[in-house]
Amino acid sequence: MAIRKHTFTLLNKRYELDIPDQLEEVYRIGERRLNAQLVELMAEKTDGYNDRDFLARVALDLAVELTCLESENSVDIDSQTITELIKKIESRLK
Repeated sequence: MAIRKHTFTLLNKRYELDIPDQLEEVYRIGERRLNAQLVELMAEKTDGYNDRDFLARVALDLAVELTCLESENSVDIDSQTITELIKKIESRLK
């Protein structure tokens, strides 16, 4: 499984991630989905929000969606897993 750098754009900022080539399309779909959700949320023109606030809101929505999907499939998810995912997202934003 070849791992290479792939560039993704979120909120007009480019991020290089080392990912397996086989997962590139999954990441591209995620990139498009995240950007679409950001555009939709930003259209609400929430006062006092900056880009980081919008990303946090979308991350929360996605975490809730993931939790619901995992609950439907009877897969246990713990708060540690969600915390790790949030930390990973925040580290990529810096």
